[in-house]
Amino acid sequence: MLGKINEYLTKNVENYPDDCGIIYRVGEEYKEVTNKEIYTYVTSLVSYLQDKYKNVAVIGGNKLEWLISFWAVFGYLGNVMAIDKELDKESIVKLFEQVQPDLIILDDDLNLNFEDVDVLKFSEVNKIMNQDNSGALNATHLGELYLHTSGTTGFQKIVKLTEDNLFGVIPELNKKWKASHKDSCLFIIPMYHIYALTTMFHSLYAGVNIILENDYKRMGQVLQATKPTLFMGVPLMYNKIKEAMLANNEKLIMRMIKISNCLLKIGIDLRKKIFKKAHSYFGGNYFFGCSAGSLLAYDTNKFFNDIGLPIYNVYGMTETAGPVAMNYKKNNDYNSVGKILDVNDVKIENADSENVGEIWVKGSNVFEGYLGDKDVEYIKNGYFYTGDIGYIKKGFLYVLGRKKNILIGDNGKNIAPEELIRILIKHKGINDCNVVMKENKLHAIINTELTDEEVKKIIDEVNSKLPNYKNIFDFETTTKNIK
Repeated sequence: MLGKINEYLTKNVENYPDDCGIIYRVGEEYKEVTNKEIYTYVTSLVSYLQDKYKNVAVIGGNKLEWLISFWAVFGYLGNVMAIDKELDKESIVKLFEQVQPDLIILDDDLNLNFEDVDVLKFSEVNKIMNQDNSGALNATHLGELYLHTSGTTGFQKIVKLTEDNLFGVIPELNKKWKASHKDSCLFIIPMYHIYALTTMFHSLYAGVNIILENDYKRMGQVLQATKPTLFMGVPLMYNKIKEAMLANNEKLIMRMIKISNCLLKIGIDLRKKIFKKAHSYFGGNYFFGCSAGSLLAYDTNKFFNDIGLPIYNVYGMTETAGPVAMNYKKNNDYNSVGKILDVNDVKIENADSENVGEIWVKGSNVFEGYLGDKDVEYIKNGYFYTGDIGYIKKGFLYVLGRKKNILIGDNGKNIAPEELIRILIKHKGINDCNVVMKENKLHAIINTELTDEEVKKIIDEVNSKLPNYKNIFDFETTTKNIK
């Protein structure tokens, strides 16, 4: 019995056959593929591979052949493993010891060779896609998706996910974000990552046009050429874009933000005109963007919202097949990772006096375990222990950091260094930092070119807004990278 991938590929062909479903780059040119062509490509590849392979690894960049191969295998044939193309051969072979693929679909651009298993290069996939391989599809979808992650319990765990896991949150997610076949989404985050994969499944569900790009250096070109309405990024990306926008006109832009915000209070929204240059950078059609991986700093988040380019923090992980909580429209708290989704039951275990504790998650999207791992201590009574520390307030989830990183003060209070780091790096001139415990007192190590006097002023300002047990007692500065 075929599953959701086939259902939505077929639905998009039936409803919007000639609409663009994928945009991909060949050299300097961006090419379009219709929904009808996508379905033909996928079924041609399925016809070629069926009855031959059931356990396939896909390694490569964000290219048309990657996406067609992924849908063909996971939607029709069996198990697929999406592998980080930046891994060296030794690391990949170690993963193969657990997965044991009978076929590797490999990007021609990668300098990798595998002798003991069949290999199909992207160039060969492209030829097969364009051949007439139509015939009876004998495929039945019984497969799993394998993604490698550090996991909660050790390095290089392999997460097993099903279609039910991956589509578990998609209907609710789309009710909140309301994407449709009229939208287009830029995929510059590597496709093997759960963040990109969840967005891809959402795009398939809603009929959103998928824009594929490999090269971060081409950000400006791809935005101008394709003009996406949706943008998926990580905090570093948004921070860099903000810095570039403010580089030469910070005072003027901040003054215009104040004026714009005053106008918004009386119902006048001129942000698209006032901040025309910023909107033009994103192609002019920007609807909203998302940020995942870690919490986007409050100042950066507010800045983009103030200029009419909203970004929503999202929280999830590979083991939860994507989002557990997310911000959207008026339900947007810059300090939070978002409202907890209705499909998830989230609870705070072992909470302290401030209701801060371990984040546990239950839901149809939560995986059943790591491949080959018989020790399932990380799942209890159906709840997955995320390894994160946080709290819930008015339906919003606030993540402070990883439990393994927690510092304990001499008063027994739990202190998440990530929380203090996020606050510190918001300040201009602080490039990076870390917070550690020395002699029962918090000590900051700060990468900066600022003087000690300037840093002390920042520390004093930060301390004045925090409870005493979170105050940074001392600091040291460095111009070296902080690991």
